[in-house]
Amino acid sequence: MIQLKNKEHLAGKIAGRKMIATLLFAMLLLPLAVLGEVRYHCGLDSVAVLRLVDQAREGGEKYGDRIVAAAKALIGVPYAGAADNDSVGTIVVRLDSLNQREFIYISMAAAKTAGLTAPTLRDFEKNLENISRKKGNDQGFASQFLYGADWIVDNVYRGNLKEMTEYLGGGGYRTKTLDYVGRHPGEFPAMANPDVAEKIRIAEYGYRSHRIPHMKKQSIGNKTTKELMLQGDIIIMSSLDDDFDIYDIGIVALENGEPTLMHISKETGLVTLDPYPLARLFKIEGQHFYGYRWLRPEE
Repeated sequence: MIQLKNKEHLAGKIAGRKMIATLLFAMLLLPLAVLGEVRYHCGLDSVAVLRLVDQAREGGEKYGDRIVAAAKALIGVPYAGAADNDSVGTIVVRLDSLNQREFIYISMAAAKTAGLTAPTLRDFEKNLENISRKKGNDQGFASQFLYGADWIVDNVYRGNLKEMTEYLGGGGYRTKTLDYVGRHPGEFPAMANPDVAEKIRIAEYGYRSHRIPHMKKQSIGNKTTKELMLQGDIIIMSSLDDDFDIYDIGIVALENGEPTLMHISKETGLVTLDPYPLARLFKIEGQHFYGYRWLRPEE
């Protein structure tokens, strides 16, 4: 699960009257939303998506280069909590604010769409749903990826990602039980629905004592690692917190040949091309994570 300060990467914590108000609001929205239908925060967002696809196309023929082009076009966008309405489950697209997952999902979806001969808004929506929902199918809150591990397992199986973590060897594993949502149902309005809660319980059961691979932090500066790393690769810093499997996540850009991370900065709260190469960033942030995962998006 992606970790931000105060655990803001999850839907905002709801308590007391605020929870009741949110549930009532979600009930009012139900007739307006259909599972599997991508919604836009406002009309400007659909225009912004098409512009982003055009910007991604400027990256060239390689998928990774297009991912980097899309991600760079999002630099400066501020962080916000999850945009998905977790009571309804439909995908909500807005480009004026992003969380860590949305930054990755939208950059990948725009890049994949840009590879088509005559891309449309519907193509982007399909690609976004394919990347950001279990089995590529939006079926409400239970189909969202709640942890990094379930996103990786699902997307590797379906060919959207390649796990590079164990490619060079010399890393290790850490075992975690990823069941935060099931243990804290009051924080998620959707969990008030018994059917949703049962689906989450079943899904999380598969991540009990889950072995999570990682590479050693110091290997990020190795010559071999730097030579093998490509534009658009995804780096995940593995959280020390037992409740989470991700401390930070970002997209690799090769700046003067040096792997550098594009991510939502914990200091500024903005999508940022980090001023330091990955090897230097790891030394600065090293006390917050124990290793890293390395993923390669596949077209």
